[in-house]
Amino acid sequence: MQFDLLILQNLPDGILMRKLTAADQMLLQTGRYDLDDDEKLKLRYTAIDPMDRYVRCGCGKPGCWTNELRPLREHMTALIRTILSFGYRGLIDGGQNPWPGTFYALHMAVSIEDVFVDPAYIDESDSALYCDPAWEFDEEQREQSAKYVAALSIFNFTWTAYEAAIENALGPEYSNDKIPVQARKFFKVSDEQCWDTMRAFRGSYRVAKQICSRIPDLQGDIELIETKYGLTGAAAAAELVRIFRNHIFHGKDSTPLWGGLAKVSHFYATTRLLLMLIQNLLLLKARDTESDIPLSLVIEEKGNRPARFVLLNLHRPEAQWTPNSTR
Repeated sequence: MQFDLLILQNLPDGILMRKLTAADQMLLQTGRYDLDDDEKLKLRYTAIDPMDRYVRCGCGKPGCWTNELRPLREHMTALIRTILSFGYRGLIDGGQNPWPGTFYALHMAVSIEDVFVDPAYIDESDSALYCDPAWEFDEEQREQSAKYVAALSIFNFTWTAYEAAIENALGPEYSNDKIPVQARKFFKVSDEQCWDTMRAFRGSYRVAKQICSRIPDLQGDIELIETKYGLTGAAAAAELVRIFRNHIFHGKDSTPLWGGLAKVSHFYATTRLLLMLIQNLLLLKARDTESDIPLSLVIEEKGNRPARFVLLNLHRPEAQWTPNSTR
């Protein structure tokens, strides 16, 4: 069959000696698997592999703020559980279904484990059937495009969660403004508890600003955040994610469709900021952040902690949580 020949002709030398099962062929056809030296399938990559690579620090210091960042999916999971606990305790509206726009969008974001993309779907030349360089180019495009689409999807769902959190937290306040502007104005006049106590929030803003400033289309607007508008703290972070979202929404971002590595660090860096901004909205607008909330509504052994303490530590691995840890 042509399908079998297509797969077999692109396998490493020597693999033809082993008869491939139909399941092996299907997995190899996805481009995600190779055969190792023992002729066993091994996963080459997933689309979300780059998720936590955007922060790289080589200082090696135990006290480096980057050590306080738990994996992004774990951060999302902790925030989702906290929103549920806040609803359970009546600290925010909704009871057992609190802030649904935020909860469900975050649930979709954290659920993404892999993405499959095939830019060659529109290729009418069939060159990859006969040309190894063309096949290799298509494979590279599939990998890089999958990583880009995964990062974009996670950012978009998290942005949706952020806008819903603004609506839930602020209500009619600043209602004459667009939703992202409402948050920026609110943070500008608020007591920024997260910003003042979480050095990882400040560090994450600096990293996201640095990454986004590499995009020529954004440089001018980012410079105005502090120089013209005098924004600092969470207000500056809210403006940065607003500028970045508009850049994406208006189709100005560079995609990997024409070759090259997928640029995804800007998606993950701004996604981290969005999570921390939602934490700040909860901290500033919940009814009582001094009362205890359960760390899990399912596992009693996890115990309870003060709501404020939980919000100030969500981004950190639980192993680092101590009674006085509010960074």
